[in-house]
Amino acid sequence: MGSRTNVQGKQHDQDWSTPERGQHVRLQHHQHGPVTGTFDMRTDDGAVIWVHLSDGGGRRLIHREDGYRIDGTSGRY
Repeated sequence: MGSRTNVQGKQHDQDWSTPERGQHVRLQHHQHGPVTGTFDMRTDDGAVIWVHLSDGGGRRLIHREDGYRIDGTSGRY
């Protein structure tokens, strides 16, 4: 599997097909603060996911090519 490059030139070789519905996720971005919440859905190609935000901010669509990475350092996705 090859890596992808987003519009800012960052490499994205991370597989976003791993989280399961209802699982807690934390996403990191190089300029924005972390996004945490409950994983809801993904597109068939795994490029876009939806997360119900932890802070009550609703449901958010996140595109992998926008520079977000799933943080697995806490033992969860």
